[in-house]
Amino acid sequence: MPTPRLPRTPHLSALTRRRFIGLSAAGAAGLALGACGDDDDDTAASGTTSGSDATSATDTTRRASSPTFDGRTITTAVYAKNHASSPLYWQQFAPEGLTVEPVIFTSPSDINRALESGELDFGLMGPYNSLVEAEQGFGAKIICMCSRQGIGVVGRSDQGIETAADLAGKRVAIPPPGVQVLVLTYLLAQEGLVIDRDLQGIPLGFADHPGALERGDVDAFAGTEPLVTQSVAPGIGTRLSGVYDTPLGDLNTAMWAAPKNQEDADLLTAVVQMQRDAAEFLTPGGENDREVWQDLLVTQFGYSEEVYEEVLDNIGAVWEFGDDRREQFEGVAELLLGDGLLTREPDFDSLFLLDFLPES
Repeated sequence: MPTPRLPRTPHLSALTRRRFIGLSAAGAAGLALGACGDDDDDTAASGTTSGSDATSATDTTRRASSPTFDGRTITTAVYAKNHASSPLYWQQFAPEGLTVEPVIFTSPSDINRALESGELDFGLMGPYNSLVEAEQGFGAKIICMCSRQGIGVVGRSDQGIETAADLAGKRVAIPPPGVQVLVLTYLLAQEGLVIDRDLQGIPLGFADHPGALERGDVDAFAGTEPLVTQSVAPGIGTRLSGVYDTPLGDLNTAMWAAPKNQEDADLLTAVVQMQRDAAEFLTPGGENDREVWQDLLVTQFGYSEEVYEEVLDNIGAVWEFGDDRREQFEGVAELLLGDGLLTREPDFDSLFLLDFLPES
């Protein structure tokens, strides 16, 4: 394999951060949008591989019959040291002449803006920001899935926090708007609890969650992996149950194409195939390859063996987008409508560009 290049950080000086009208129906209003993952952008890996052989005879045959891209370079968004990192592996499955350049982002809203402007070709985004911004006229479309699970609501073990009901009267770190906030507010609503009425919501970026919990600055947080497991593995935190029993299910991020690429059938076919191959490399047949994930999380990202062992049951790379995924997106839309973050039901047919999905 060639020597990997670290993803570059984007030049986003022209991309101003939006401010939402509310975190949730009763959440902390006006939080700046932030990352799905860690906002440390200095040490993201670029998808080197060890362990399982990433190239098969089928892959070789497919690439041989693929169009030649004549030295074309495309960009794709990644988050630093995050579980949703399959795009880091696209290059090793790329067709002849196509170069993939991962670019580190810390905000899904910035990803959407970069897709809209054409500065970015492809980006992974969850349903929260993308559905809200689609209503505002953003034109990115989903071409396949990217990651599953990868979130958690964690309470301090010494506070006896094990369920959403136990968060009443507590200080809870609230991340920037995203699937984590939707899951948290849904779980609280099931118990009749509302942020900033029945518990104190403290806006806090993902990367700051483990430290704040350990210091006792907060009693709980709704976060992303592997940061969630950084608190769970040493026993500081306990996972709250039910995070995948919401209308979102295990939905995490989908892969979105910039408007400028939506008529390029050859490119869309190649990108979906790269995501398929990368997902099957990381999570073949739906089961995480332990050696590959160890190389990514421990060797490249620098997480401990303890965190790696614990987190494997709560992450996974995916590519297929079937009826179940559509139902999950529709479920998210219902929650956003209920919270007043959408004014009308999305036109999902206009958001999905799934003609290039290969057969399972």
